[in-house]
Amino acid sequence: MWDPGPSKLEEAALITLALLLAALQAGPASVAVQNTTEKVRSAMDRYLKAQGAAKTKAREQARAAVGQLIDFQSLARSTLGSKWAELKPAGQKRYVDALRGAMEANYLVKMGKAKSEDVARVKTEIGPEQPQGDKVLVKTTVKSGQDVAAIDYLMEKTPKGWRAVDVITEGVSLVETYREQVGKLLPKKGIEGVISALEKKRKSLESELQAK
Repeated sequence: MWDPGPSKLEEAALITLALLLAALQAGPASVAVQNTTEKVRSAMDRYLKAQGAAKTKAREQARAAVGQLIDFQSLARSTLGSKWAELKPAGQKRYVDALRGAMEANYLVKMGKAKSEDVARVKTEIGPEQPQGDKVLVKTTVKSGQDVAAIDYLMEKTPKGWRAVDVITEGVSLVETYREQVGKLLPKKGIEGVISALEKKRKSLESELQAK
């Protein structure tokens, strides 16, 4: 016998149920990723369209949005390993600030290479959460036109909410990448040399941004 299928009312009920189940499955870490990545995207869209003082303000808003997503202090500890405990608090802060500055500037330069209309069309699809000990891995797929990239966030609950302690882009860990780079430079230049290199990189990237 031919099955007429669900009625419009039944279809609406099924869609509502699916949305409710998706919301329940998302989890707090996924919600944090979704909210903060949207803030970053919106801020970068404003930045690429702005001029003069408005551009500077939009850039700071983009940096603030990145700061809501990534726990730079945790990332800094991970990149230094046992050397972190050897630093005095003032040295730790200087290293965190230098690392954050270089990472944020690098991120903004990469985003700035796209046209504003491309940034406006970027979509982030959130996948299922995967427990990783006391942390949670949130898998996402970023789509911009025909381009697709897998960007996963290793999230940890902090007093300020969920923060990313590592970002894995197409299988490449941000923590491991910086740990390797710092590990090569540290024996030769010491922590001051590492901080100086990070600050130099930040200034170079910011000059590139200002030239756009």
